Amino acid sequence: MGRRIPRQSRGTKKLKTRYMVFTEGLVTERQYLELLRQHLRPRHATFSIKPIGKDPSRVFTEYRKAERRGDFDRAILVVDVDQHHKLDEVLRDCRSSTSVDAIVTNPCFELWLLWHATDRRGYTETRECVRLARINNLTGDKDLNAKFPIASFPEAVKRAQQAWSELAPNKKGPNPSSAMPWLIDLMTSTHHNS
Repeated sequence: MGRRIPRQSRGTKKLKTRYMVFTEGLVTERQYLELLRQHLRPRHATFSIKPIGKDPSRVFTEYRKAERRGDFDRAILVVDVDQHHKLDEVLRDCRSSTSVDAIVTNPCFELWLLWHATDRRGYTETRECVRLARINNLTGDKDLNAKFPIASFPEAVKRAQQAWSELAPNKKGPNPSSAMPWLIDLMTSTHHNS
C-alpha cells in the first residue's frame, strides 16, 4: 500500500479575496485589464472584469446590483474624467463605502495606455490621447493592439507617480493623472490597505 498524504484540516486554507472590476469602457479597458491580470498572475486574489459602458454613475449602479447579489468581496470601478457630470458624486459614494474603490484616469484611459510607451506631460484632451494611442500603435478602433507592451507597466506606474504624487483611489487627480498604480499594487501585493 502507498503512503497516505495527510489532508489539510478544514479552515487552514486561506480563501482568496474576490475582486470585481467594473469598467466604464466596454472594450479597451477590459482587454487591458485581462492582459494585465495574465501578465501579473495574482495569487492572493481573483480579479473578474465586468465592462459596463456609459458613464461613472452607470458603472456605480451596476456595481450596486452585483453587490446585492454577493458576486464579489470587494469592487473596483475604473472610470475616466471625460465630461462626466456625476463623477464627483460617484467618488463621494465610493469614499463612504468599505466595499468599493474608484480608479480615475484624467482625462481618459488612453492616457494610461500612452504611459506604457511615452512620457506624456501637461494638460491634454481626450481626443489627443486617443489619437496618440493610435499613432503609437497601442490601440486601433477602440481595441487594444495585439502587441500592446504590457511588460512596460512599471514605466507607466513611474510616469503616473510623477504626474500625481498623491495618487489614490476615490480621487480625481489633475490633468494628466491616473490612479492605476494603486490597482497594480493591489494586484501584486498580498497585504493592501485601501
